[in-house]
Amino acid sequence: MPLTIDTMLILGLIVLLLVLGPSKLPQFARAIGEAVREFRRSSSAVEEPPPREQPAQQPVHQAVQPQIHQSQAEIDTNNAIVAAAIKEGIDVRGKSIDQIAEELAKKLREKRVSSSGHM
Repeated sequence: MPLTIDTMLILGLIVLLLVLGPSKLPQFARAIGEAVREFRRSSSAVEEPPPREQPAQQPVHQAVQPQIHQSQAEIDTNNAIVAAAIKEGIDVRGKSIDQIAEELAKKLREKRVSSSGHM
């Protein structure tokens, strides 16, 4: 009886079943599947050639300036500091996170002092 790929796979599965037992076989198969998936993801990232660099057609400060204004116009409400500042009525447009955090801390201190003075 010649050993074909099918018979080798069946024999391999039987050996795995005997070695690992029926309870560990699904965990082993899951681990192998994850390893293969990670290998494919990593190898596909390597196969893609890096994008070619194009010469700058305008100075860097001119190219970056519109992006700065755009990012200032778009307020990141996913940031907890920004969201809390907006909730407290602080204008966050055009300010860095550090500036917003300082203003928020100042406002919360003032709020705490005024609320403790009323008691």
